[in-house]
Amino acid sequence: MGKTIAVWGNSGSGKSTFSCILARALAQNKRKVIIINADLETPMLPVWLPNQIISSDASVGHVLSSPEIDATLVAGKVAVVKSFPFIGLMGYVAGDNPLSYPEIKYDALLNLIGEASKLVDYVITDCNSYMINSFALTAIEAADVVIRILTPDLKGVNYLKSHQPLLADARFHYAEHMTFAGLARPFHAIDKTGNIIGGWAGLLPYGKEIDLCVTEGNIFNAIDYCNPRYMESINKVLGVVSVNDNERNI
Repeated sequence: MGKTIAVWGNSGSGKSTFSCILARALAQNKRKVIIINADLETPMLPVWLPNQIISSDASVGHVLSSPEIDATLVAGKVAVVKSFPFIGLMGYVAGDNPLSYPEIKYDALLNLIGEASKLVDYVITDCNSYMINSFALTAIEAADVVIRILTPDLKGVNYLKSHQPLLADARFHYAEHMTFAGLARPFHAIDKTGNIIGGWAGLLPYGKEIDLCVTEGNIFNAIDYCNPRYMESINKVLGVVSVNDNERNI
């Protein structure tokens, strides 16, 4: 079984970009990774792969609405990144909306994550910021490692304060989440916000080149433009998910 990593936090904190950069880091030495995003508000497959033709049949909605979910069904819905064949993606396709599929069930989400973990070394669940969304809660519950990304400002602080009670149950392992300052900029009160939220495990600084990769649809190339502080945080996550020493410093 592969390890599962959940990524959650407030909107605009860089969760999806981080998920793609982490996938590139994990895919070193031909380790296989699947990123799953089950957010119907913004279908992610056309965001991740704007230059690839994605069939409507590839939507993760077909998996989640299936009466029986197994590894074969999941494998058939994974879109492989052509430039990085050890990275697969699962998400909604262009045109999908909240009315496209029946309400997502907890058991279906849990089965999706479990069956995907049978196929690869790592599964990254890229959660949306709306925590009532059942995908986010299920992904956090099922994860071996949970990454919490917050903007180091009042928006990030108050998002955490309002969502912390939703994760109070022991099954969410709230105290074990790794918290990173997303899109951190020099003008942010990083130390002050860190004191309020209980400290940062690391910084994910904003970079114009990273932003350009995302804007141009080359999100999986963003790792090439991460500054040392960003890569220090990535390497810290790699250490926690038990990547061996030779693979930690990339």
